[in-house]
Amino acid sequence: MMRKTNAVGLVAGSVMLFAGCAFAQDAARLVAGEAAWDKAGCPQCHGASGEGGSGGESVAGPSLRTTRLAKETLIDTIGCGRPGTQMPSWLAGAYTEIPCYGVKGPVPAGLDRVPVLNADEVAALVDYLLAKVVGK
Repeated sequence: MMRKTNAVGLVAGSVMLFAGCAFAQDAARLVAGEAAWDKAGCPQCHGASGEGGSGGESVAGPSLRTTRLAKETLIDTIGCGRPGTQMPSWLAGAYTEIPCYGVKGPVPAGLDRVPVLNADEVAALVDYLLAKVVGK
């Protein structure tokens, strides 16, 4: 009976430790995502809380709170920009070194490139948006 109780306690303790580590990693990931949000200057177009920009000196970007884009589409949109729109490409190496929308090649005409984020920063930014902005 004592061994069974110790084993259960050991398993429960391990689960709690793992959960605590996962929470710390998630929190660090969200901090990194928020830092990427600020680094890329997202609030200038999308508003301080992702509610949508009002224009003025910056482009009036759409609300990210109401976006229906899936995680992978958000990663592509932020990293590769949206050709034909005001959304620039933020990913260093987009199109030239890293495929965008399944294509590696010339940068589309008229697409602004502001290569200030790496792939991990783009992914962390999307995790931040999904946790703190989209649907909030």
